[in-house]
Amino acid sequence: MRLDLLFFIGYDFDDELPWHSTISRTRQLFPESVFEEVFTKVLSMCIEKGMVSGHTQAIDSAPIKANASMDTLELKVPEEDLQAHLRKIRVFSSMDKETPHRKSKDDKSDRGQRIVTASKKELGAIQSRNKKWSRDQDQRPGSGNKGCKYTSNKTHYSPTDPDARISVKPGKARKLNYLSQLSVDTASHVITDIRAYHADGKDNQQLPDIVERLHKRLWQQGLFWENCVADTGYSSGENYAYLEQKGLRSFIPPHGTYKGGPDGFIYNREEDYSLYQSV
Repeated sequence: MRLDLLFFIGYDFDDELPWHSTISRTRQLFPESVFEEVFTKVLSMCIEKGMVSGHTQAIDSAPIKANASMDTLELKVPEEDLQAHLRKIRVFSSMDKETPHRKSKDDKSDRGQRIVTASKKELGAIQSRNKKWSRDQDQRPGSGNKGCKYTSNKTHYSPTDPDARISVKPGKARKLNYLSQLSVDTASHVITDIRAYHADGKDNQQLPDIVERLHKRLWQQGLFWENCVADTGYSSGENYAYLEQKGLRSFIPPHGTYKGGPDGFIYNREEDYSLYQSV
């Protein structure tokens, strides 16, 4: 369907294309190390052609839809009730009508993913949110989902894809996703690093791991990284201090609620200290 891609890989209009399973199925047979080696090789080729400068890297994230349905979500249970819960759902598969049980035969989750780890305070907040969610959904024009449930990563898990997490972006539906963290060299927009994370994590929590991995990759390629560019989602005092410690200049805007420090401080650049002067 993409003529530019066909041209790039040397196919004409009437040439027979490889069968889709060459990509969609065969790739599942290779370990992660193979993909990492291929990625590093392609990046090296781009560097040899002068397409990567290294000094300025832009970082951003994007959700990746998991191959799992929200309808298959299972309810987590407290640790002391886990065995009783498992016995119940094995014998009475449709006993709990409020929480539909999965239709798949294999539960790929481990014990830790099936146990509630949320505190009483967090569970109380989820209960309040569930009431509001149900009320708001029932009031939608033409809504047929009476008494619908609010699902949370604290209380639910996917048995078919336990590493997937419920997440949502403004204006989008709640889905089971992963979160892709992508780094791009600003010279020619070449991707220099990419990795998937759990979708319930925040960008600013993942920045140190991204920087460590990317810094090592660029250093191995003989490139010097100077500037880190990212959006507000990566902003935090800890991250600013961390990037400064790594010798990187950060171009990350603070959150909209940030108002700056108190007035009256004078910075002495030569001796690196601030002096407060009352107004």
